[in-house]
Amino acid sequence: MSAKDDDMKEDGLKSIIEAYERDLITDALKITFGNQSHAARLLGTSKRVINYKVQKYAINLKPFRLTRFRSQKNMKKSPLDDNGENHSTLCKVL
Repeated sequence: MSAKDDDMKEDGLKSIIEAYERDLITDALKITFGNQSHAARLLGTSKRVINYKVQKYAINLKPFRLTRFRSQKNMKKSPLDDNGENHSTLCKVL
């Protein structure tokens, strides 16, 4: 095998690892609605690393955050809201 073949294999492996890393970060951001701190905790790393990778892979956070906004906007009222209880009252009881 030549050095050129080794370089091609290394570049291929590097691109596969980067694609996998990008997918993991994207999935974590979907779950956390774009919250980098929470995504970092899910992945067992720091927010700084996630921020670096988001910039490196040019991941747009806006769609993740809009998903949260849309899901909150379309959510049905909670049964607790109908009874006049709110979240803080429920937490005090617990």
